[in-house]
Amino acid sequence: MAAAADPVQPFGRRGLCPALSAPMRTGDGFLSRIAFEADISPRAMIALCHLAERHGNGLIDITARGSLQFRGLTPASACALEKDVLTLGLPLREGLAVEISPLAGRDEVEIADSRPLAAEIRKEADRLALHEKLAAKMSVVIDGGGRPSMGDLFADIRLKAVSVDGQAFWRLLVGGPESKALSAGVVETGAAAGVVLSLLLCLAGKGPLARGRDLDRQTVKAVCGDCLQDQVTGGEAAAAFSPLGLMTVGKDRSAAWVAPAFGQVRGSDLSRLCERADLLGIKALRPSLNHSLLFFGSSSACSAVIETAKVSGFVTAAGDARSSIAACSGAPGCASAFFSTHELAAFAFRECASMLDGSFTLHFSGCGKGCGHPAPSLLALCGTADGLAVSVSGRAGDPPVVIIPFEQQKTVLSRLARLYEKEHKPGENAATLFARLGRDKIGAALRQDD
Repeated sequence: MAAAADPVQPFGRRGLCPALSAPMRTGDGFLSRIAFEADISPRAMIALCHLAERHGNGLIDITARGSLQFRGLTPASACALEKDVLTLGLPLREGLAVEISPLAGRDEVEIADSRPLAAEIRKEADRLALHEKLAAKMSVVIDGGGRPSMGDLFADIRLKAVSVDGQAFWRLLVGGPESKALSAGVVETGAAAGVVLSLLLCLAGKGPLARGRDLDRQTVKAVCGDCLQDQVTGGEAAAAFSPLGLMTVGKDRSAAWVAPAFGQVRGSDLSRLCERADLLGIKALRPSLNHSLLFFGSSSACSAVIETAKVSGFVTAAGDARSSIAACSGAPGCASAFFSTHELAAFAFRECASMLDGSFTLHFSGCGKGCGHPAPSLLALCGTADGLAVSVSGRAGDPPVVIIPFEQQKTVLSRLARLYEKEHKPGENAATLFARLGRDKIGAALRQDD
């Protein structure tokens, strides 16, 4: 295991992945990450929670992509964690990250089941050992057009299902979240896996640092050939939908969709929730996108899980202001962070609840890497050596409209709240308001003296 021979992975830049066999140093020790290719049982999650307490500091992160992160490890305990996790026999993802919705194949609103395509791509990528030749964070997203929305996930290569006269096609996008990626054209289902694999081979040929953003339209067309159609008239994608709470996922089957506040939970708290789920007869759960968890079972059992989660401090409804906040681990957990993101996020929940209406994401990033929310956000507050940098309609690390001293970090949120109360019009949501005000007016309001 890497932790024994060379336990330190640099934390100074994005691009390195903590894994079960390659933990990464952070501010609170080492961090290991696991991802699942299928559901696990509540009992299995309970076992993982116990391992988090035994080998680390008991804190578990659920990432934006639905991975689990164990925090506070030592080189020795990281080795022990790997051994104990592998003993559980869980459906752990290995090799190239080919990501699909956790509801794929059981979502009534999806356009296409993404599982067969993903399986074909994974199998051939493993045969070609592409994972060893590609960039460490290379990601393929196969989005069947259902729930939850996968648009904010960064993807080097993305296939997004679209429906044309009742037939599914796949829109090909490269290099970024859906809103920023290059839309290269449309492919038929039978050619989709081959197109993705050809592009991966192209990137592998460019070297281990090449990413999807390095592919231009001309290159994509040359690689894909006649498989790539310029456009399909009338193609429609499903509307984005990322709920929390109770939802139907098939005949006589429901899901409880909950999330720990700001993506982090103590293992003991998650264990108690899973024990309750197990007692209710729930047999399957899945860490999900957007730092969330899905429990699958009967409607009554899922409703009871939601009530237990609510009492335990989990976010259980989209209307909860905390669901509009994205925050990385921050200080002291991350050595790159300049401030406590969770402390400031909790203050924002209290101070800015009226403007956190679900229309935008308020992003707190401990540093310029933006690990907690790589996609652009309407408002991003980012730690820097000079203070708290506020960006509008950008990513953490983008040029800010203003930099505020850290001792005024709560003041800047109070100013945002007052700006919203003063300027918003009846029926206008926060995203529309801040877009209407623009960078200059927002920056001026945040710089003003109280």
